[in-house]
Amino acid sequence: MIKWDELNWREFKKMVPSEYDCCILPVGTIEAHGFTNLGTDNNIPLGICEEITKRIKAMVAPIIPYGITRTLLRYPGSLTVSPDTFESYMKELMESIAGNGFKKLVILNGHGGNNGALKNAAYDVSVSTNMKIAVIHWWDLANEVVKEVYGQRGGHAALDETAALMAVRPDLLNREGYKDEEVYTFDSGAYVVPNPAPTIIFNEGEGYLNFDQKKAEEYFRKVCDKIVVFLEDIFARWEKI
Repeated sequence: MIKWDELNWREFKKMVPSEYDCCILPVGTIEAHGFTNLGTDNNIPLGICEEITKRIKAMVAPIIPYGITRTLLRYPGSLTVSPDTFESYMKELMESIAGNGFKKLVILNGHGGNNGALKNAAYDVSVSTNMKIAVIHWWDLANEVVKEVYGQRGGHAALDETAALMAVRPDLLNREGYKDEEVYTFDSGAYVVPNPAPTIIFNEGEGYLNFDQKKAEEYFRKVCDKIVVFLEDIFARWEKI
């Protein structure tokens, strides 16, 4: 994996855009998760970058580790920035990436609270710079993968996200005290602040944690496969524009 921040400026000048015209920017946040670390939303995108750049030729920019945390902010260790600050920051950063010569940018997002701001910033920067931008919310793009591997849906810090973290950083999993009763089932008919639990499922009875390491690795591999297929198709279609 070619990391932007590990190059010196002469190496960078030689490589961009002649060798690398695509940049991947991982984005996450620091937020409570059920039985994984506060930086889960950062560790997973970094792990995905490591895997997909074996097949997608792209330079990886340093991760943006702070994002928009809302209903889990009350939990110890969680951090946030305001939506306006985050969106403005991401917009200026994307513009700076374009200014360095990249023609394509992939935002690899690990946190749902960032979705709207990233969409807005990506649109504005694409219009102003002509850089082509794809914003990927990995868990949404791979929504069918968790059902394929586990036969059910996931959630926040639930089956799918915990499995992905297990695949990339199993040392950061702490299953001590886990019980299915710890999991909260989200109800779209209510808005609750703070959330009653950091492990949240969206379908009754689906998404409880599974600590099978081989299953987790299978799931993560298929998530990365899905992202690679998606990007290859997008890149090919962009070439025709």
